[in-house]
Amino acid sequence: MAVVLPLLLVTALLCWPMPTPARRLAPQEARPRPVGSLSFRPLAPWAAALSGWALLGPAGAVSVSLLVTVMLRTGERSARFAGTARELSELASGLRMMIGDLRSGAVPESAAAGVAAETRGTVSTVFEGLAVATRLGGPAGPGGHERCPDGLRPVVERLGRCWRLSEHYGVAPVGLLEAVRVDAEQRARLAREVEAKLAGPRATATVLTGLPVLGLLLGQVSGADPLDVLATDPVGQLLLLVGTVLLCAGVLWIRRLTEAAVRS
Repeated sequence: MAVVLPLLLVTALLCWPMPTPARRLAPQEARPRPVGSLSFRPLAPWAAALSGWALLGPAGAVSVSLLVTVMLRTGERSARFAGTARELSELASGLRMMIGDLRSGAVPESAAAGVAAETRGTVSTVFEGLAVATRLGGPAGPGGHERCPDGLRPVVERLGRCWRLSEHYGVAPVGLLEAVRVDAEQRARLAREVEAKLAGPRATATVLTGLPVLGLLLGQVSGADPLDVLATDPVGQLLLLVGTVLLCAGVLWIRRLTEAAVRS
């Protein structure tokens, strides 16, 4: 019963209904990623804690929850970096489309609105802000730049400056937008190259992180029963907490090194 009850609680958490009406009424641009991929992430640490309690006691609950939280945060940051490279490529494609429309005689407002309709997410919001600002005669600038990822914000801000320069001083926008497009393409190419170069170190870090778990499984298979020691012995509980903290510290340190390489 002591094991079955936490497992039932884990199942109940995973079946907990999500606030779908709130998501349905949210603006489209505020949720560029699929909802289903993020449904269970807020509940994952709690489910992991209950599973850890069932298998390894109180220290297991803290340890497993901490590991799951660190892994989720690390995965989110990696996905965010990959998403920035993808959005830079989409922004460059949108600028190329807009430049083509302007060269064919379209007015800036309709060109920006057309690109906004053809793109999605943050990139669509950027071009929609340009179209709205031009239509209403307000301060020209891309929309949604406050919510832009860090890697995308410099290009979006540069796009806004070029747009204002064209609006205020009558400079031909094609040359300015072409410079921004080249900048976005170079940044996207650099981000993809960095991601490819860091794939090896990240894979090595993942393998090294999983070695302690593999050691526990091998010990369990060989009959040493390390899980029983960690779950029932006070010293084992302490060692489990210390080992988990050291393992998470190693993961965070590796993430810091890779992020330093990305920034450089």
